[in-house]
Amino acid sequence: MTMRHTRLKLAAVLLLVAALGLLQYLASLPQAPAITPATLQARKPFPVDFALPDLHGQTVRLADLRGKVVLLNFWATWCAPCRVEMPSMNALYHTYRDKGFELLAISMDVFGKEAVAPFVAQYGLTFPVLLDPQDTVSSRLLGGGIPTSYVLDKRSRIAAVEVGTRDWDSERFRRLLDRLLAEEAGGTTP
Repeated sequence: MTMRHTRLKLAAVLLLVAALGLLQYLASLPQAPAITPATLQARKPFPVDFALPDLHGQTVRLADLRGKVVLLNFWATWCAPCRVEMPSMNALYHTYRDKGFELLAISMDVFGKEAVAPFVAQYGLTFPVLLDPQDTVSSRLLGGGIPTSYVLDKRSRIAAVEVGTRDWDSERFRRLLDRLLAEEAGGTTP
């Protein structure tokens, strides 16, 4: 056996080991549970009301969004998985923003607007981005890392919690939003 064949076999083994490691890592990621009518009926109130500044210095209050379906996304510019899901969040926002849906991306970047504004411009994000550089809100809600997202119904009750990167413009989330938007503000389907 030549030295070249030995190197090729070694490279193939290393590639196989790397692929198996990647598959094992992907299998260990948290999988989103199915959103069923039973889970939608067992909603609990969102535990924190907050007021945070947006990139323009305007204060946004969660309480002011009651009556809308809201996606709260906790993220940071340095978080690679957060970067992955931003385009699908932007697409979802464009589809539903005029239908009673609001998306608030809450940045935990310690440098605030200085770090976040260039990121928003680079990615062409059009949804509201709030700043929480001291983690005043984030620290009370996060336990599983970022990105973490909460989907709230029109009564500010938790309809879904998602930890990790998601394809927000998927059929699964469009069905969820359609169902939540069809509900009356009292929380029942007409």
